[in-house]
Amino acid sequence: MAIDYLLPSWDEYHSLARKLAAKILSDRIHIDEVVAISRGGLTLGHLLTDLLRVPISTFTIQSYTDIQSQGEVTITKPLATPLDRKIVLLVDDVADRGNTMVRAIEYLKMFTPKKIYTLTLYYKPHSVYKPDYFAKTTSAWISFPYEPSEMILNIFNSMHKEGKSNTEINKFLENLHFTKEQISFVKKFYVK
Repeated sequence: MAIDYLLPSWDEYHSLARKLAAKILSDRIHIDEVVAISRGGLTLGHLLTDLLRVPISTFTIQSYTDIQSQGEVTITKPLATPLDRKIVLLVDDVADRGNTMVRAIEYLKMFTPKKIYTLTLYYKPHSVYKPDYFAKTTSAWISFPYEPSEMILNIFNSMHKEGKSNTEINKFLENLHFTKEQISFVKKFYVK
């Protein structure tokens, strides 16, 4: 099955984060705390704390086993910040299937916040959950600028299972604009 990939640059990532922060500020939504879902929401959450001028907390949910497989949505590192009566902005990178966001909201409700707003950079139309705020809609698999090694390794392993040669895989990765240095690093340290 052919996969469409979307590879936003750092500049685009920052631009979309500013767009989302501007929308929240324009809507005059008061936020007491950004809560970022680790790993995907960490970078965006960090940017939003700067743009919105509010503190940040995190917790970890893990679900993906590879590019096409999502496992059980499990909280692996709990939230350590009290949220009682706070207005929270729950942040993740993408609402893909939506299961992570649904589980995160369910989890945060145990901390009795006053209100939970949700935000992702990207929203996929097949998601079971639509965030309150998102910058773009896409059906493509997104490779964020902060995860080149993970994406290269996932693509390499997937294509290798399909019987593709190293040359074919390298060419495909280079066509996605991964650098030879990024590809070489992953192959040296992670490809078995």
